[in-house]
Parts: sequence; C-alpha cells; structure tokens
Amino acid sequence: MRHPFHRPWWLLLSGLAAAGLITACGGGDGLIAAAGNGGATTVTGAAVKGPVANATVTLYAVNSAGVRGASLGTASTDARGSYSLTVPYKGDLLIEVTGGSYTDEASGATRPLTDTMRVMTTSGSEGGTITGIVTPLTTIAYSMAQRAGGGATVRNYGAALNSVGTQFQLGTVNLATTLPSVTGTLNAYGQALRGVSQYVQNGGSLATLMAWSTPGALQAGFQAAYNGINGTTLSFSFNENGVSIGGTGVGGGSGSCGVNVQGTVSTGGISVPLNLNYCISGIAAGSCNAGNSSLSQAVAGQGGAAGAVNLNYTYSPSCAAGAVTIALQ
Repeated sequence: MRHPFHRPWWLLLSGLAAAGLITACGGGDGLIAAAGNGGATTVTGAAVKGPVANATVTLYAVNSAGVRGASLGTASTDARGSYSLTVPYKGDLLIEVTGGSYTDEASGATRPLTDTMRVMTTSGSEGGTITGIVTPLTTIAYSMAQRAGGGATVRNYGAALNSVGTQFQLGTVNLATTLPSVTGTLNAYGQALRGVSQYVQNGGSLATLMAWSTPGALQAGFQAAYNGINGTTLSFSFNENGVSIGGTGVGGGSGSCGVNVQGTVSTGGISVPLNLNYCISGIAAGSCNAGNSSLSQAVAGQGGAAGAVNLNYTYSPSCAAGAVTIALQ
C-alpha cells in the first residue's frame, strides 16, 4: 500500500524535522505515484474523532487548481470507523466524511458527527491503493490549504498538513496515513484528538477549530484542554499558515527571506519535479542570501525526501504567495 504523503525533509536548527511536506504528484507538486492497477484507485482508511461509525465517505476528484469535481463514489464506515472504496479514477482526491456517530474521548458519551471532516490525497497518474485517514486535524489542514495562494491543491494541502502536525507537536507523524489510537494506549495523534474532544467538552466549537480562521484565539483553550485530559504541561503556538521555532539561537531579527527549493524526487522508478516555497522570518535584516548562516544551516540539515536529487535553492527578499512560513525565534 502506498502512502502518498511523506514527512518532510526540511530540517531546522532546533531539530524540527520539517516545515513542508509536499511529496510529489504527476503535476509536479511532490506526490509520488503508486503502482498502477489499470487506472482505478482504491482508498482505505478511517474516520476518527473517536472512531466514527455509520458515516458516509464521499470521494471527489480535484483538479490542478484545487477545484472539487463531481462525486466519484461513496462508502459507509463500520463500527471502527474504517472504510474502503474503489473508483475508476486516478489522480488527486478530496475525501469527505459526514454523519455517523462516535464515542467522545472526553465524556465517554455517544455523539453524532455534525461537522464535515476532510482529507486530501492522491493516487498520482497510475492509480493504485492509497490511505486516507480523516480527522479534525486533517480537516484543519484543508481549511489552511483553501486560503493558500493557488487554492486547495494537493501541493498546498501537503504543506498545510505538515504545518498542522508541527503546531500540534506531533513530530514525524503523517496525519493523512497514520491511524490515531484513541482507546487503550494512546499514541501522540490520539492524545491530540483527546485534546480536541476536551476542548469541545469545555465549550469550544469543533466547527470553529476545524475552520482555523483565528487560530491564535483557540490556542489557550486548546492548551488547557489538552493538558487537562492528558496530564501534561505542553505549550502550543498556533498560527494560520506556518510554524514558530523557539530556542534556535539565530532568530529574533527583523528580516525575512523567501526560499524556493527545486529539484527531482525519484522513487519506484518514477521521477517527478519538486518545487517548494518557504518564507523564513526572524533573521537579521538584509541577510537574505546563501551566506546567511541561519539559512544555510537550516537547508544543510535536509536529509532529502527519499530519492530527492539535484536540489537548487533560490533566495529572495520577498516571499511567494502561499509559502509555508517559518518564524525563527
């Protein structure tokens, strides 16, 4: 089974593994195509906010401009929230989950799912079998991608998904393909979803959280909810489109820099172009160039997405529209 989204390779000074995912797709957005099966795509996955039973899963085609097309097919989730659906289509997909019910992690009560959850994925140019895990966090990423320059393309979604993973302190967890463990021994993803449930239990709105239009206003409430239900003392820093990295020893300046990374990703005999944009702030004013140690150390740490070659970096004092922002502090 292919996992279309791979955790990113952009390593920063604080040890953060990455600010952008952007894998490689037939359109050059970084999504890596699966082994073909005649052009059909099989999507397997789960809807989790607590496992969502008896929900409707709908697959939509998405074009290169991020515009959703007609429905390709529907399926229902089982008691564990799992689903599987095969459609005669290959390419970029939006998966929407509506209806059904789940056991709330915070209260233990059975509740209806009243808000639509979403995830984006791709089967590339050849179809194949892919995974689509649908949660409130993958839905936040979709909201972020919708507001990015160029719309909710798979490329923008990949960058947003990585930003969400970083802001929720999930390290290298791939939100689109990792199944959260929300019962028994929780994994980090499951703890984050428990935090979401407690946030709603405390009076917060799930719809507002997933819309992510005012993340700064959600930060304190989520932090209190997360720490309360998980018995932790973590601090969260939310923003609309990027990550903030403290303790770098090089941040805090008034300058910023746009960094474009281009190259090629090869895997499974398939080569696709890579084209990523980042906007790095907190550097010294007037230091947006390859000689800036804070920038050069940031990019030198990259270990490469599997098969990444011929990487070229271009520095600009202005940032590209829709770039993933990285604030060095």
